[in-house]
Amino acid sequence: MLGTTVRGVKTGAASASAEGCRRVASAQKRCIGHGWPARRADGGLRPPLRDPHVTMGCHPGVVQALRVGGATVVLGLLAGCAVVLRTAPAAPSGVYVANAGADSVTVYRLDDSGDAPPVRTLAGSNTQLQTPVALILDPSGNLYVANVSGNRVTVYPPAAAGNAGPVRVLEGPDTLLAGPSGLALDSSGRLYVTNAAPSRITVYPSGAHGNVRPLRVVEGGRTLLAAPRGVALSGSELFVANSVTNSVLVFDASASGDVPPLRQLSGNLTGLFEPAAVALDPLGLLYVANAAGNSVTVYPQGASGNVPPTRRLAGPSTGLNSPRGIFVDPAGVLMVANAGADSITVYAAGASGNSPPLRSLSGRNTQLRLPWGVAVRP
Repeated sequence: MLGTTVRGVKTGAASASAEGCRRVASAQKRCIGHGWPARRADGGLRPPLRDPHVTMGCHPGVVQALRVGGATVVLGLLAGCAVVLRTAPAAPSGVYVANAGADSVTVYRLDDSGDAPPVRTLAGSNTQLQTPVALILDPSGNLYVANVSGNRVTVYPPAAAGNAGPVRVLEGPDTLLAGPSGLALDSSGRLYVTNAAPSRITVYPSGAHGNVRPLRVVEGGRTLLAAPRGVALSGSELFVANSVTNSVLVFDASASGDVPPLRQLSGNLTGLFEPAAVALDPLGLLYVANAAGNSVTVYPQGASGNVPPTRRLAGPSTGLNSPRGIFVDPAGVLMVANAGADSITVYAAGASGNSPPLRSLSGRNTQLRLPWGVAVRP
C-alpha cells in the first residue's frame, strides 16, 4: 500500500497556506487514489476525496504520513499539506460458519481441523442474529447474514466479534423479507435474497439499510419457486436451489415479476434431493448440496432438464450429513457445512464417490451448532 500511496506525488518545502494545498490537489488525488472524501483537519483544506480513513490538512512544517496499525509512517513534505492515511482494519482470512442452532457466527483458521475452537465468535443480543442460515462476504470483508426466523439481513464490519451490533440491518414490512434463506452479491454490490415463505427472490441496492423496498421481486406461479434456499450468481445468471420440488432454477439476473426461469434442472436422474445450497467454480461447474440426500452433486453450468450429474459425492466415508452450506474455492476445493453432524468437511478438487474428506472440523470446542452456511475469505 505504501508504494501506491505515494506514487506520482512530489515532496517539497512546507507552506502554511491553503492555496499551497490547492495547487497540489491533483497530485494529492493521484497519491491517495482518485479523489476520496477526507476528514478536515483544523485549518486544513478538504479536497474532494473518497476514503473516510484519510486525514489531510495544511500546516507549516508538517509531513505526509501513513497511519498503519497504530503507527504513523513519515513519507515526506507535501507543499505544507499534512496527509495522514489511517487504514481500515484488514479483513482477516478464515472460514465463516452460520450456526442456526446457536444464533452465532464462528470463524476458524483456513487450515483448522479436528476439535479446534473458533478464533472469533459473533453472538449475543446486540448482534441481532436469529437463526442464521446463510452468509456471504463482500470484497471488503463485510459479513452479510440471513436470519431466517428474524426476517432480517444483518451486516457486520470486517473482524466483528463478540456481542457486536451490525452496522446495517435490512428488515421491515416494505423489504418483503420472509424467511430469508440465501444470499448473493453482484459486482455492483446489489444484494439478492431468496425467501422461503412465501417463495420469492428480492433484490436490493448496494448499501440497503432499514425498511427499504426491493429494487426487484421475482415471485408468482410462472417462476416455479418453491421454498427456495441457496442462491448463487454467475455472470448474468442466477442459480436457485428449489428445495421442495427437488430442482435448481436458473433465472436471468435482471429478472423481475412473475417470469419463468431460463431453464431448470429437475427429475429422477439429477440426483437432487432437497437441494439446500448451490455454488459455481471458475470453470462453470455447478455444485449442489442435497440435504436429504446426504450428497453433493456436480453439473455442467448449462445443464438443463432431467440429466445425471457428472460427479456425485456420497457415502459413509464422506461424512456428509444433512449438508446445508457449500463453498468452492478457485482451485475446486470443496467445503461443506453438515447440519446433521455439526461439522465442516473439506474435499479435494474433483472428489467423487465415497471419498473421505481431506480434513473435518467437529467437536464440542468448535461451537458448531446446526451449521447451515459456510463462506471463506482466503
